[in-house]
Amino acid sequence: MRFGTLAHLGLAMSALVMAPGVALAEDPPEVVAERQKLNEQQAKFAADQIAGWQAERQAVAEKQAEADRAYKEALAAREAEIAASQQAAADARARWEAAVAACNAGDYSQCAQPQSPQK
Repeated sequence: MRFGTLAHLGLAMSALVMAPGVALAEDPPEVVAERQKLNEQQAKFAADQIAGWQAERQAVAEKQAEADRAYKEALAAREAEIAASQQAAADARARWEAAVAACNAGDYSQCAQPQSPQK
């Protein structure tokens, strides 16, 4: 026999064995019913498991979204606090510079008063 003939014979046999529509032996009806019942149970178990994973995934996504929202709110509050602090410092410096300029111009009421030593 040639190799080509053996290869064709092997392919034909594997197609016969692997083909889903070809049954080598007929199963009794009770075995088929039991297999179908087990397949349905497995399918339900898999569907329940997938639903559980999806619910867990949704819960994690919601928790992450809440954490992101809280972080953004805290960040915005901190940035507002920093901006207010910087504005207060700028205002104080502007008042100080105006007082120094007035003092240098002769308005001695604007000059800084020397602090008395504390006892």
